[in-house]
Amino acid sequence: MANILETPEEQIAVIEANAVQIAEVADRGHQDSGEKGTVVLLRQLDDNSPTLEDWQFKYRPMSRLDDMLSDWKQTKLQDMIIRYNPDISVVCTFLYPNGAYSSYHFGKPES
Repeated sequence: MANILETPEEQIAVIEANAVQIAEVADRGHQDSGEKGTVVLLRQLDDNSPTLEDWQFKYRPMSRLDDMLSDWKQTKLQDMIIRYNPDISVVCTFLYPNGAYSSYHFGKPES
């Protein structure tokens, strides 16, 4: 796998800055598809801002993850998705143009 282009600290800052929108995309995606999945955050090669634009949020149910992340079943992402409860938490995945990705599981923010 290619190198991830942001540090874990930078990724956590992105999650914190966009937690409500990530949770909304996850809820809508889960309701529409009826499947567990991950919110894919599309990142760039450089100049990544903690503030995300609408085009950067994509929900991918498990049945469609192979379209974006061909090796997701060989990584911890598969276990993460299987074990999470979509009613109270979210799985989000940072995806970079070089094919690198990193996933996080976190509780939904209080409304």
